[in-house]
Parts: sequence; C-alpha cells; structure tokens
Amino acid sequence: MFEFFFKYPVSTWRHAEFVWAGGWPQIGLLTAAIVGLLFILVSLYRQKLSGAKKAVVAMLQFVALATGLTMLWQPSLRLELMQAGENTVAYLIDTSKSMLNQDGGNTSRQEAALEILGQDELVTNELFEASLYGVGESLVPIAFPTDGQELTPPDATNQSAIADSLLTVLESVNDQALAAVVVLSDGADNASELSSAWWQNIKAAGVPVHTVGFGQPTAVNDIELADVSVDQQVAADATVNARLRLIHSGHETVRIRVTSADELLYAQTLNLDTSLPESIHNISFNSGNAGVRELRFSVEGNSDEVNLVNNTQQRVLNVADQPRRILYVEGEPRWEYKFIRRALHDVGSVSIVSLLRTSPNKFYRQGVESAAELSDGFPKDKESLFAYDAIIIGSLEAAELSNEQQANLRDFVSERGGSLLMLAGRQGLGDGGWGRSALAAALPSKLTTSNSARDYERVRVQVQPTTQGYRTQWLHLEADEQDNIQAWSELPQVNDIQPIGLVKPGSTTLLSAKIGSQAFPLLAWHRYGQGQSYILGTSGTWRWQMSLPSDNQWHEVFWQQLLSHLSAGSLPRLSIDDAQPVYRDAKSIPIAVTARQSDFQPLGDAQLMVKVTTPAGEEIQTTLNADINQPGRFTGAIEADQDGPYSVTLDAPAMGEAQVTTSGAGVQRWLVKESGTAEQFDAGLHREFLQRVAAVTGGQYLDAADKDQLAQILTTQNAGITREELLPLWNMPFLFLLLLLAKGLEWLLRLRWKRL
Repeated sequence: MFEFFFKYPVSTWRHAEFVWAGGWPQIGLLTAAIVGLLFILVSLYRQKLSGAKKAVVAMLQFVALATGLTMLWQPSLRLELMQAGENTVAYLIDTSKSMLNQDGGNTSRQEAALEILGQDELVTNELFEASLYGVGESLVPIAFPTDGQELTPPDATNQSAIADSLLTVLESVNDQALAAVVVLSDGADNASELSSAWWQNIKAAGVPVHTVGFGQPTAVNDIELADVSVDQQVAADATVNARLRLIHSGHETVRIRVTSADELLYAQTLNLDTSLPESIHNISFNSGNAGVRELRFSVEGNSDEVNLVNNTQQRVLNVADQPRRILYVEGEPRWEYKFIRRALHDVGSVSIVSLLRTSPNKFYRQGVESAAELSDGFPKDKESLFAYDAIIIGSLEAAELSNEQQANLRDFVSERGGSLLMLAGRQGLGDGGWGRSALAAALPSKLTTSNSARDYERVRVQVQPTTQGYRTQWLHLEADEQDNIQAWSELPQVNDIQPIGLVKPGSTTLLSAKIGSQAFPLLAWHRYGQGQSYILGTSGTWRWQMSLPSDNQWHEVFWQQLLSHLSAGSLPRLSIDDAQPVYRDAKSIPIAVTARQSDFQPLGDAQLMVKVTTPAGEEIQTTLNADINQPGRFTGAIEADQDGPYSVTLDAPAMGEAQVTTSGAGVQRWLVKESGTAEQFDAGLHREFLQRVAAVTGGQYLDAADKDQLAQILTTQNAGITREELLPLWNMPFLFLLLLLAKGLEWLLRLRWKRL
C-alpha cells in the first residue's frame, strides 16, 4: 500500500536522501507559496462567506497551490546504488559439526543455511557476484553448483574458526569490490582468539557483515557439564573444592560422579531448577595420597539424552606436599593463637610459621624450616618477608617493628601480592598504633589514630555474615545454603570485640557483630596493589570450639577456609597464565609464564626454558621468549599431537638461581589435550556474538526465520562501488490524489454553499 501511494518501497525511502531536482532555489518555492497565499486571501476577502468558510476554502486552495508548486520544483530521492557486476558478496557458511545438530526438529542447522543459499535472488542477483566459503578449521572456497545441481558443503570439521575466517575474507583483495559479507552460523567459535585488536580490525575494514543465526541457545533434552573449576595442586589428604557449571534442558535431577582411575571419589544426586537454563554446583572430596591423579567429572541425565559426549570433563590434580606458608606473629600468648594453630594442624595445604612474643625481646618460634629462620625475630628485609604467602598480625604493637619493617609489610601486600590479616587484641589494631603506622594505607578500614586508644573490650557479641558474606564460598560452614545460614545462627557468641573503624570506599564487609539492635563491621577486606588485606575485629572465635560439642567442626572449618583462601590468593613468583585445563582439537597449546625474582620484581631475561612432559612420557625442552610489552612475561607454544595430559614445569634454577630460595618457587601445570570433542561443548546458538559482529561492522543480525529479509538488506546495506541515481517524486500518486482531493472538496463545499 505504501509503495502504491509513494511510488517506492519503505526501505528505499529510509536509505535515500530527499532533494529538489528542478535546480531552482528553495527560497523561490517559499516565496511563490507566500505570494500565492496572499493572492488567495485577497480574492476570498470580497466573497460573501463567513470567516470559518473563508478559512476552509483558503486552506484547500493553499494545499492545491503548494502541491502544484512542489511538483513544479521536481522533488526526488537521491540513492546510492551498486554498479551491476562490479561488486561481490561473500557468503561464509559454518561447516563445523555443531551445524549438524537438529535442535529437536527434522532439519539440521546446516540444511537450513543451505536452503538460504539456494534462493535465486541471492545467488543470481544482477547487482553483485556471489562467492562462497566454508568455515571450519580453516577457510575453504566452495564453488556454486551449476545446471540444477545441489550445493554440497565440505565434510564437517571438529572446529569452527569463525573469527579468523571472517578477518581473512575482510582483508582479502581481488578484482571486484567486497560489498558485504554474510555469515551463516550458530556462532560457536572454538578456534579463534577474540581480542580487542580483532574487533578493531573487522570494524576498520569498512564492510558490513550480516549474520544469520541458527539453532537454539540450549540443546533440547540435553545436559552439559560445561565447566569444572578445581585447584591444580593440593596437599595430600586435603579437601578439594570443585565448582561445576551445568547447562541443562529437560532434566529435573542429575547424578554427579568424580572418579580417579577405578576409584570413586564423589557421588551425589542433585535436583535442578527447570526454570533456569544453567546452574552452578559446588562439591568437595578428599585428595587422597600424594601423586598425580587424573580426575573424571561426569553427569548422568535421563536415558534419551541427545548428547553424551559433553557429559564428561577431565582434569589433572597434582597432590603434592608443598604447603603454602603463613607467618603468624603474636605479641602475647592467647587462646586464639592456640586454637588457630590447632585448627590448621592436619591441613597439609597450609603451614603456619609462628613467632610468639613470650616476654620482652624473647620470641618462641614454631613451624620453622631451619634454625636460621626468624632467628632475629620479625624479618628485617623484603626478600625474607616475601618468602611467605600470607601474614597474620595479632596482639602486637606497631612500635615493635621499625619504620622499614612496617613499610616492608605494606609492600608485602602491594608489591609482592601477598595477603595480610590483622587480628584484634589488647595491643592490636588501633590500640597497638597501627592506625598511625606505615601499614595504615594498606588496611581496609581507618583505624583510630589516638595515642591513648583503649577500644578492645571483653564483651560477648553475636557474629553474623553480611549479605556478601553469605555469598562468599570460603565463609560457608556447611555446603548447603540453608544449613550454612542455620550454622551461623547457632554459633556461640565471641567474648571480645575491637572496633575496626570506618570501612574505606571499595572495601567489603563480610562479617558483622551485633550488639543490641546495632550491627558493626567485624571482618572487612579490600585489594591493595597486587594483594589483599583483612581486618578481623575479634580474638574470641576460640569460644566456638569450647562451647560446641567436641565433634563439631565449625571453628576448624572457618579458620581452615579463611587461611587457605589467604594463602591461595597470594601472588606466586612463577605462574603459568591463561592456560585452559583442556584443549579440544588443538594443534598446539600456547604457554605464557610470568616470572619474578626473589624480590618479586619482573625477571629481565630474554628467554626461559620450560620442561614439557608429553602423554607418552617423553620430556622435551621448550623455549619461551620475553614479551617486550609486559616485563616478566614469556610466551611460546608446544605441539599437541597426542591426546592426554601434558605437564609444563618451570623451576627457579632455570632462572639462573643457585637454589630455590622461596618456598613454592617452582611451578607445574597440567593440561589435557582431547580430539573430536570441541564441537560437542558449548554448541548452542551464540546470538550475542553474532549480533555484536553485525553491530560493530554496520551490518544486521537475522534469525534463521527472517531469512526472506536478507536480499533486501544486501541491496541497501553494503559497501560496494555505487552510482548516484535520482528517483523522481513529482509524479507519485499521492501528490495527484492530494491535488484532486483539495480541489474536489472545495468544489463540493462551494456547491453546498451555492457560491460557485
């Protein structure tokens, strides 16, 4: 209907520019309209009509005059049209195995894409040539069939490098201009690196990329173990915490199992929320004896599940006796000190080295590795202090440490990336002068700076997590959410409290102390530099142990999880970064290492050697080269021609040191290579990725159901070689109908008023 009245489709009007083609100035049109209006008013002035009737007749006559003048000035639409035969549209069809999914129907995603490519208005469009590519592990040109033959894509591949293939097409140069690119895919790219540079490059190409999405975001009647987060290394006979992400559809319950070889480590049946497409589940199991363990995480759904390959994830767990070390400094013997050490007695992943002041200038050491360790009291230099992963300061005055030692403690958090916990006490926190110390800037709250502060009180208060505290995994006393809430409500009161002051902006309060109807921050933390610091405003948690049944473990669980979190959060000297636990259908595995010296300054060497152990047991040396843009970072890659676990090891001696001077200076990372599984995981429709590609390049995203719009979109949204064309509007039916309506209505009114 629109095209009948206005001569051209809506899309043409939307993308064209309105112009006057007569060549006469617009001011002339305005002048003629004003003169005509004055003439109409003068001619009607002498007629014997009422004022209202004169106004109606004047309006109708002016509409007729304006319509005529508009037609005389020749209105037109200026449109940029492609030059026929000089432009190309590249079609990229995803030929990976995920495109063979039928999503609960009888037609696969690939068949639906081929149906779109079979449209004559796309392939035989006279405005542009069509080129076709298959996108699998690489970009493969495909010839369009002739003489009525069917289009046959290449064999389905185990990977889809959509991003890399798209960039290759956009950067290609040929004899014909690339007008547009059409990507027909589910968007499940598992072989490309989507960096910020990639997004900038596809935008800079200046070619619109139109994307068509196929499939459903979640597979019908399927459950997928999408990800497993678990520590790479733990101590022997320790608790291993794993975080599982499940994507599910059509399942109300699922059975989770964790096995190592033929040994069952964990099994549980979980109820799923059918209203959600995915869920997170936390599980725990025992690490067992020292050694390397290949873990198999699996989920079992109902019997008619469509995909069983994505039900399993492999991980490698290194069970080793290399505990993280925590330095605990106390200014006086206290019950809290005793019970904290007792809680960590059987935890192999954490080792407490304590320095307890028993009398002036006399300290009692526990947990030291040698007679020389801490023999002179608190470490006096950075290198000795930085050897620890975390530090706890109890009831100790700041004056016990020199200004240099206080500054080193601050730098331990900011530069070394360690974790610091300050405990309440008679000589602790503000009462100990820490609010005036060089360490004050690193603390999450503003301690009092008064010289005569005596804020430490022996009063019983109830401890309760904040909203964020309940969401913090390492503060869970019980695995179940409701059981955890109940446990915290049943904990006995602590017997002392010390104000931690005003919590700084950016800090988070995890525990609060309730006195009457008021709640005060009790445990707060924030990040400072590369590390993190905590303040706990009580030293009376030992009453949890003394006031509960002897078999209750809540006190032990609290301190074990808190100190494990502190030590695990510290920055290591050597780290293998950005490594995925599993590489599926990869030809090589990238390796990136961050290396620091004993003072945690970036290592300045040009190269590093790492030892790689292949699944077959072969040991090879691989050279990593320094990244000039990031000091201390070294990158390289290893060939992955075997399936199974790869071990990447880097030791401190490889950095030119005579011996390992810092506990845990060596690093080992286990990576697993699999074949034939990449397209079975995360194979749903990635609509957000395809939409973003279209938006960044100036294209448009379509769902497969809107395929009929593609031909019109290509005609109007392209970057091809164009010519300017003027489409006349003076003869469109709307103007003639408007002229006829104005004069006809005037004639009828005059006839009725008998004033012809």
